[in-house]
Amino acid sequence: MDRVLSFFKEVWLFISSRIFLINFAKLLGLLIVLFIMTTWGLNCYTNHGESVQVDDFMGMHLSDAKRNGSNKGFRFEVIDSVWKEGNPSGLITNQDPKPLSRVKEGRMIYVTVTGKPKTALLPLFSESSYDFDQYSRRLELRHKIKSRVKERVYDRKQANNTIKYLFDGDKKVTESDIKRGYKVQEGSTLDFVVTERKTNKMNIPDLKCMGFDAADFLVSTYNLNIGQIIEDATVTDRNTAYVYKQDPPYDELGTIKMGAQINLWLTQDLPADCE
Repeated sequence: MDRVLSFFKEVWLFISSRIFLINFAKLLGLLIVLFIMTTWGLNCYTNHGESVQVDDFMGMHLSDAKRNGSNKGFRFEVIDSVWKEGNPSGLITNQDPKPLSRVKEGRMIYVTVTGKPKTALLPLFSESSYDFDQYSRRLELRHKIKSRVKERVYDRKQANNTIKYLFDGDKKVTESDIKRGYKVQEGSTLDFVVTERKTNKMNIPDLKCMGFDAADFLVSTYNLNIGQIIEDATVTDRNTAYVYKQDPPYDELGTIKMGAQINLWLTQDLPADCE
């Protein structure tokens, strides 16, 4: 028992001595300094321990995202671009880290953006036998190009839906243009002019300078009718007279409803401008 008491007494005398207290204070001070330096270093490494919330950049143009994210020091790197029909290029479709997650300031944001549409060479009309249905299916399957009929023109020599030409916007494109190599954007829409054989409209025949009998026959073949017949003072025999004027006048591209009337002006002798 005396030995135990003697031991604790010696321990107490040691830890209460001036030398021990000075050394202990130095050790404690060193530990405090090390703790402060370690904490400060970690804070510096993690930007003072602060985190920021990632904005939702989805659907935003890349240039706008860079501008909005600059206040948090965000940097952007495009890792992929994907073309999407109907969308302009540069729109963010995916981001990592995800929106609303918390990260350090200055974090790199990896994004996928919409790219520019690809272009495609138009195939020749002849490769689809000039058939609108075949040609439009080919464009849709290969290039996602939509086709629509802008106009139907009567042509009794061609099959229905035979392609005459197309419009790319306001530009008229013919088979000759395509042979030289004509490109359009994938996903665009083209307007076609195609033929039809059955219609309630007919081409206007050119009757001027024809004899009346010949004009009468031609009008009937067009499923039209002769309306008023106006004879000038020279006419002595209508059957041998000539047409010098008609209404509606001849127009290479003009049409008239089936069964409509054409008015004729007759003169007895062949007009001078017909020779």
